[in-house]
Amino acid sequence: MLRSERRVVITGLGLITPIGTGPDAFWAALAAGRSGVRKIAAFPVEGLPSDLAAEVLDFNEKTAKALALPKYKKVLSKSLKYMARDILLAVSAAQLAVADAGLADGGVDPTRIGVDLGAGLISTELDELAPAIVHATKASGEFDYHVYGSEGIPRINPLWLLKYLPNMLACHISILIDCQGPSNTITEAEAASNTAIGEAARIIGRGRADVMVSGGADSKIHPLSLIRMSLLGQTTRWAGDPSKGCRPFDVGRDGTVPGEGAGIMILEEREHALARGARIHGEVLGFGSGCDASAAGGLDPDGVGTEIAIRAALRDAGLAPGDVGHVNAHGLGTPVSDLAEARALHRVFGPGGSVPVTALKGYLGNLVSGCGAVELIGSLLGVAHGLIPPVLNCDHPDPACDLDLVVGAPRPTDNPIFLKTNLTRHGQAAALVVEGPRRPA
Repeated sequence: MLRSERRVVITGLGLITPIGTGPDAFWAALAAGRSGVRKIAAFPVEGLPSDLAAEVLDFNEKTAKALALPKYKKVLSKSLKYMARDILLAVSAAQLAVADAGLADGGVDPTRIGVDLGAGLISTELDELAPAIVHATKASGEFDYHVYGSEGIPRINPLWLLKYLPNMLACHISILIDCQGPSNTITEAEAASNTAIGEAARIIGRGRADVMVSGGADSKIHPLSLIRMSLLGQTTRWAGDPSKGCRPFDVGRDGTVPGEGAGIMILEEREHALARGARIHGEVLGFGSGCDASAAGGLDPDGVGTEIAIRAALRDAGLAPGDVGHVNAHGLGTPVSDLAEARALHRVFGPGGSVPVTALKGYLGNLVSGCGAVELIGSLLGVAHGLIPPVLNCDHPDPACDLDLVVGAPRPTDNPIFLKTNLTRHGQAAALVVEGPRRPA
């Protein structure tokens, strides 16, 4: 961050993903090249271009109770009925992060701990609205809005909306952990997590808090989400081995795969962390954002927004492009997005082989508002092992992208500084520069 500001370190990691819960299981899957993309198990899929998804299997209210920290179990049990799946993922991952940071028993002034999270559109469970919709639908199939407003809506649980507001992820975490400091929610699709982490780091840097809970969560394993993504032409039509469905930067890539998960980090002012003997996983060095949305819609195929975000993050960190050990790219797996990102990287870092590049959606699918934090933690764990995790399913790298892609096996590295980029289909982009732990010489 700006050198006049306080330094911000990462002291806690919480992960719930399609390839594992917790840092150890997550890294083991990345290192082994194990994908979480499968045929959808949550509900039947018919008539859509793809039936692939990256689900967190066997995760439900019972699992969340089992993951809960003892001091939070009673409060959590009362709140579960107000939690949509996205909220449940975030709350569970936050508790894992709190435990990892050594804060399970408190130790921080509640007025000095805040929350800044990335969250997205939460699709309602269909059976919660169905009675009202059915009641307002005439025998002819015509929908009567007057009947829906006067007679249908009263059939909906009055507390229904509390399960589906994006800011409820941060609200539940704040209540559970007793965060009385700054609180905010970023709803910026795939750029949400990076932006939330950058904002949280700035809050600490300016002295407004000592500890922030940050990251993001999302779940697109829902009929409405799948239909929406299909209508937008985002999903792959891959018909082979499901685990190979998402292929970032591959010449044959044709779309992404919906996913779900949560990545939550505890950010902390460095001296505050050292004073309590906390383990430091890494340090947030810089943040930047940009946008290249056009009036006609969609992102700029030249990736100008991503370039703006990267240059801003490097400037914030006080670093040059040559100081970066690797880039953890967005790598959506669509032809336009991957090429736009590659072009941005060329302009910042130079010709294709100048910096190693990885991307993790082949393992995870698109976690949307949660993707930035989860993927960032993947690189953080990698450099702690002296390795860059590889791109999965990039069997034939697209020569038009012309990047030094890490493929096959993890690549050794002795540079713990990396850049994390994410962008949306509307051209919003956010980038973070992070330094992991330096390994002994």
